Amino acid sequence: MTTSHHLSRKTFLRASGLGAGATFATAIGAPTIGPVAAAHAAPDSAASETGSTGGPILADDRFPIGIFWPPPPLQTTVERYQEIADAGFTFVHGGNYTYADVHINHHQLAVAEQAGLHVLVDDPDIRWLLRQFAFGDPAQPFTLSEDEARQKVAEVVGRYAPQWQLQQGRLLITGGSGNGSIGWVSDGTDWDDYTFAFTTQPRPTGAGGHAQAGWAFRVQDEANAYVWLLSSQGSDGNAALTKAVFVGGTPTVTSTPLPFPLTEGQTYQVETTLDGATITTTIDGEVVDTTTDRTFTSGSAGFRQAGSESAFFDEVRVTAPDGSELFGEDFETDLSAWRRPAGSGRTSFAGLHLFDEPRETKFAQLATAVAAANQAYPDALHYLNHFPNGVPEFRDGGAYERAAEQIDTPVLSFDRYPILADGEDLGYFENLAQVRIAALDHGREPWVYIQSVGYAGHDVPTEDDLRWQISISLAYGYKGVQYFTYWTPDPARGEGFHEGLITVEGRQTGLYRAAARVNTEYLAPLGAQLRPLTSTAVQVAGVDEAPAGLDPFEPDEDLTAIGGDGVVLGRFTGPEDRRYVLVANFSRHVRADVELSLGTGAESFDLRRGEYRAMSSGVLRLDAGAATLIRFG
Repeated sequence: MTTSHHLSRKTFLRASGLGAGATFATAIGAPTIGPVAAAHAAPDSAASETGSTGGPILADDRFPIGIFWPPPPLQTTVERYQEIADAGFTFVHGGNYTYADVHINHHQLAVAEQAGLHVLVDDPDIRWLLRQFAFGDPAQPFTLSEDEARQKVAEVVGRYAPQWQLQQGRLLITGGSGNGSIGWVSDGTDWDDYTFAFTTQPRPTGAGGHAQAGWAFRVQDEANAYVWLLSSQGSDGNAALTKAVFVGGTPTVTSTPLPFPLTEGQTYQVETTLDGATITTTIDGEVVDTTTDRTFTSGSAGFRQAGSESAFFDEVRVTAPDGSELFGEDFETDLSAWRRPAGSGRTSFAGLHLFDEPRETKFAQLATAVAAANQAYPDALHYLNHFPNGVPEFRDGGAYERAAEQIDTPVLSFDRYPILADGEDLGYFENLAQVRIAALDHGREPWVYIQSVGYAGHDVPTEDDLRWQISISLAYGYKGVQYFTYWTPDPARGEGFHEGLITVEGRQTGLYRAAARVNTEYLAPLGAQLRPLTSTAVQVAGVDEAPAGLDPFEPDEDLTAIGGDGVVLGRFTGPEDRRYVLVANFSRHVRADVELSLGTGAESFDLRRGEYRAMSSGVLRLDAGAATLIRFG
């Protein structure tokens, strides 16, 4: 498949494994064993009602700092991705031909995981789906029904999503290896006698409504453990407790019939108590089995699923014989306490990079794609980025409002590059204001790209230019910063790209070193302070002709007067009813001296010390492009 002329709807569905008689699990490019989350079982219906959590990027304590145009496939190595992490970046957009093949994407996720980076995957089938096909009447050329489109998106998500996922405060395990995959509490290796209690909801998978939930105890490793299974495959339509003792990966299996059927959608309370060689299991308060076995005398507890098995788990408690709690988990935050199974997906997967700069005519299709991705794997950021307001429907800011309203992704991102060969693009401020307002109106996080490369009509930014773009964006309340570009695009692509952070040949430029300083010494500590705050106003002072998108300074009890050189003032509220002002130099070229008259209790944030220090009225000196955060209350 090389051009749209040779890729019909029928061919696309057949290649995807979604034609007549096909199922997700056999779709080409989706492994039959491995991370195929959406392929194995229909997602819980409630997930589609809550959209996306934002995934690991938004859950990260670090301020989101991303790159666009990463190293190309042959340079996708641990060393190159460590180079990205060393410069203070936290995530990577797919691109620079990493989208050429699914295997390249998996390799990118593997090296990113080793470097501690997250990836928004740019998948080749998503590119075909959203660029070559419409959604609607499948009788029309190059058109998929919405159900077919949703299935395709779910299949793609399943290629990359971890099999251990958090959904609505529960652990969802969507599968395992053919022999079974065990994950367990990392700190429980010394436990001997204990009670392992949890709730579980097995999910129907495969033919005949088969459902199974597995738990493990006295775990030595994935090949040596007790594994008990609550299964629908009992006799006379009832459930069964299947008991497997794994030694060296080989199980000895027995089964106990249960007097009730396994009911779809029902949650079961399970307890397994270990007392020496005696293993007692209760389900919903009734003892269903007592087994004697001396194979293992100690070890941690966890869960185990195999093949396409899928189940929810929650309310985990491990208690000692005296009733003291050894471990508790409600799955509200992350899975850091767990050793997940080998081969259960990459923790570096942060979501799909779905589309860059769509016209408004694409919004309905993208809304469907995002909803499908959210439903398949809500603990992710399924991402798209918007045009600057030079495009007609974005000019008055209306398209940003409509995108934020219609497309259920937690981030509203756009790009505009203000460092021109002959000065600044002053329309930048109005564009920042438009996206800020739309994001606030609809509960989205505003994100922005900053210019980090020279190209047609745009100068190569300096270190002060990087800092200035960041400072102004932070003053507008932006909660994610992305660099365009990291790797320099080949000039053969057009537009005369030159001198990004890394050259076409792979050499670090001075801008790489500048970005590393700005990210680690400035953006990361300052952004972490601003990220939990709510933007309330963006004002300007000391500028004779303020550009659109900036309101004039209004004095209040915190900042009673201001004078001197030009500054942009970002006003915020935060926890404990505190108020904040980010005072950002309006200039990227020269230092600003600003006379501030401050109310009582003012403190400024010291970037180097990482703490607030008392501040008095007087002259604040700001380097070119720099900003200072002041806290009140």
